Amino acid sequence: MKDIYEKIEIQDLTDDLELIASVVGIDVLRNLLRNLQGAYIYIPKISRLEKFVVRYLNQNNHKSLKQIAVELGVSTQYLWKLKREGKAN
Repeated sequence: MKDIYEKIEIQDLTDDLELIASVVGIDVLRNLLRNLQGAYIYIPKISRLEKFVVRYLNQNNHKSLKQIAVELGVSTQYLWKLKREGKAN
């Protein structure tokens, strides 16, 4: 028998799942449903990925904090806070 998830079409989805499918594709969404059904998934803003922000900040220390803040969509105050706390160079 064919995998039941392969029968799911875009019109069968909730609005949230339709949005996800429009970004990642229906096949990836089917795989998410197959493997993670019932899981609560939160997709954070980039500022919540502190390890990435610190790494990006350290790798781009030739740029101004203002420029990095604009690129990451975070505030310069947030970047200064990371520096003050010793998390970034």
